[in-house]
Amino acid sequence: MTIQELASAAAILLATTSVGGAATITVSTFDAATYNGAFGITDNIGEDFEALGQSRGEGEVGASLATSVGTFTSLGGTGTGGSVIGTGTQLALRDGTVFGRQNVVPLGGSWFLDSNDTWGISWSLNTGTLFDRVSFVINDASDVGAFLRITAGNDTKELRTGGRLPNGNARTVEIDFGQAVSSAEITLGNFFTSGGDRFRLNDGFSIDGIAVASVPDGNEDPAPVPLPASVLLLGAALGGLGWAGRHRVTSRKP
Repeated sequence: MTIQELASAAAILLATTSVGGAATITVSTFDAATYNGAFGITDNIGEDFEALGQSRGEGEVGASLATSVGTFTSLGGTGTGGSVIGTGTQLALRDGTVFGRQNVVPLGGSWFLDSNDTWGISWSLNTGTLFDRVSFVINDASDVGAFLRITAGNDTKELRTGGRLPNGNARTVEIDFGQAVSSAEITLGNFFTSGGDRFRLNDGFSIDGIAVASVPDGNEDPAPVPLPASVLLLGAALGGLGWAGRHRVTSRKP
């Protein structure tokens, strides 16, 4: 396993522990009218990528993208499919229709966040307030052959269990954390097989219409969640690989 793959595995392992294992993931067919009608209600913090797209323009977002609902980064890999923009190593803001991917929120909008044919998306969810649920829309996933797996807490959900999904398919994802939390780690990773651990490229998808259900201050105080030994050991392994790489470079210097 390469250092990049190990780092991506670490992101997924962290996603299984950061909210104490209480998360429940539900996936359903997206209904544009219903979802848009509920989007932006008073207690929600929303992200539809419209303002970000208009200010930054179309293209790769750099090492990470900070938004109103946290920070997004690529899980890794280099996309080479026909929809790729830029280097294929980073997530991208896109508008219009891109190989089945398109804006879904708001109605008549333009922008969305694109996986850019990489292995997928790592999302550090943080709004600066307590929250207990998040919903979002995934578009055009698992239509080329990959199994898109969503991970949060101790729950995982794959978008398909049988054959490929249709081009341009849209799914509503809701994650209920079971309690008020101040942050969460969510991953959306593409894999070659159902339940497998080998990442797959070039089955791009988009995310849009993120709504985070805020909990009024004082209603609940989330307890800190200790990291299990498996996470600590994986962190130590990553640190060791980094030290070994630096040592090899240093040893080659005259």
